[in-house]
Amino acid sequence: MTILEEPVVRTAPLPPETPWFTIEHTVTAGDTSAVGPVYYARLIDWQGQCRERAGMAGAPLFSSDISGDYAMLTQSCSCEYFKELYYGDLVAIRLTVRWVRLHLMKAEFRYHRIDVPGQPDGDLVARGEQMWASASLVDGHYEPCPWPREMADCAAQFGADLSRAQIQDPPNYRERRTQR
Repeated sequence: MTILEEPVVRTAPLPPETPWFTIEHTVTAGDTSAVGPVYYARLIDWQGQCRERAGMAGAPLFSSDISGDYAMLTQSCSCEYFKELYYGDLVAIRLTVRWVRLHLMKAEFRYHRIDVPGQPDGDLVARGEQMWASASLVDGHYEPCPWPREMADCAAQFGADLSRAQIQDPPNYRERRTQR
């Protein structure tokens, strides 16, 4: 991919105090395409890794059983690429949750090339979004449902506006989760 001009910012900037969940990744040969830069689909994969680790850290009860009657389904996923990443680059993948509305949750990801582990800023190389839906298994298919309290609390830790969220633990949610 060749970038010919500076990226146009299409989303409102986040306040500097926005809380982020961050994972770091060193680019390996397996992340790169035949011509050298990171294969674009790897950034989408890193979104998933960041999301899962944030869930394990902030909602361990929910994350302990991903094959139960309740699920957080990915409704949409996107990524804007601004600059190339190459073998050996250290990348910080940062996640924040913008809002929770009804049974939907919107997350934003930012990818920064960093020089040292733990660096709080860096060179913005890409930005992505995901929309997640809260769903429960009913008669063999998933239907929208309110977010369990643990998931809403996790989203709030990362800056989410919960003012329009549907939040309610399903019947026996905690008991079923801890028995598995």
